[in-house]
Amino acid sequence: MQVPPDRQASHRRLLDNIVSLYLLQGLNYVIPVAVLPYLVRVLGMETYGLIAFAQSFAQYFNILADYGFNFTATRFIAQNKDSPDAISRVFCCVYLIKALLMCLGMLLLFVIIVLIPRFRHDAIYFVAGFVAVFGSVLFPTWYFQGIEKMRYISVLTGVPKVLSAVLLFVFVHGPLDGLRAIAIQSMGVLVAGILGLWFSLRDFRIQFEWPSPLELRTTFSEGWHLFVSTAAITLYTNTNVFLVGMLAGNVQAGYFSAAEKIIRAMSGLIGPITQAIFPHINSLASRSTEGALAFISKSMVWMGGITIVPSLIMFVLAKPITLLCFGASAFASVGVVRWIAFLPFLIAISNVLGTQTMITFGLDRQFSRILIGAGVLNVAMAIPLIKLFAAQGAGASVLVTETAVTITMVFVLRSHGIHVVRLGRAEV
Repeated sequence: MQVPPDRQASHRRLLDNIVSLYLLQGLNYVIPVAVLPYLVRVLGMETYGLIAFAQSFAQYFNILADYGFNFTATRFIAQNKDSPDAISRVFCCVYLIKALLMCLGMLLLFVIIVLIPRFRHDAIYFVAGFVAVFGSVLFPTWYFQGIEKMRYISVLTGVPKVLSAVLLFVFVHGPLDGLRAIAIQSMGVLVAGILGLWFSLRDFRIQFEWPSPLELRTTFSEGWHLFVSTAAITLYTNTNVFLVGMLAGNVQAGYFSAAEKIIRAMSGLIGPITQAIFPHINSLASRSTEGALAFISKSMVWMGGITIVPSLIMFVLAKPITLLCFGASAFASVGVVRWIAFLPFLIAISNVLGTQTMITFGLDRQFSRILIGAGVLNVAMAIPLIKLFAAQGAGASVLVTETAVTITMVFVLRSHGIHVVRLGRAEV
């Protein structure tokens, strides 16, 4: 049977996006993995833990400023590719809202530093971490995803990361260079943001129009549920580093962060796939529900298969891999690695069920509720577990939470008549 030309073009574009992201965005994962062992060894676990704590705190403001637009704006642009005026309007709305939310974040950061001694003591680290928030606001990830030009994301974020890595090796040599280390990393994100905005304006001729109050209100309200969802995700991802730092100190935060970054780097291997297929699935769904679900089912099989093997390897070889990467000083990270070794597999499956399926088919509210519940569950478990078992307690909490998220998504989709997990084929 001959494949229609438009479908052939769509498949070629999808494959090109995935290949481009893997070839170029490989830098985004190879570089941090290469730099991380160096930083842990030269900074020491306490200084590295302080940096991880400050960066995890900055991530809250990043979530506030992103406001779910990486999903809602991407979805809108993917579904309105043939309307330059509509894309220009949403582009301006998103940037204005993100700028206002970033200003709100700056005000909150100032108040927290002034009022809380724990933050006031290392205020300069938290300010340096916030610079990365400014860069993230500037970079239009949602726009490049929506128009399916993924190579822009890869190149414009990869090149600054290479430069940042070089600067880290050149200028960071001991525990006293901690501030320099976090500043270099944040400046890399800022440079990427400036380049991303500049290229989006130069190459795609976005027309600036001051949005009307109604457009702002509509754009803001559409992002609410996914903002809540994204914020809830941080309650069982980013929050664990923060809680370990608050409850068990910088050293334990360093142990947990080092282990988590190894595992998150592995999860990042499917990042190019998930980035590329989200707008593709939305385009398919706008034409055929059955076609979109068939594609989702295939992606479930592939992403599960891609991630289960490295997860098993990390569980079995946690000790030699951790000691090889970070040295004997990070021995306490071995137990954490074992607790969270299967996160890449669980995250891959939940991404297909949640982001690729629930969001595509308008189940934003249900998706939000699942993640809110997961966030509450994680915090409720993590606080006592961290007090009892420090970094390993946080690892146990994350594993239980991610498992609960994945199982709940399956049941919610089934309750709406969507059967993604059905021996490689989906039904609605």
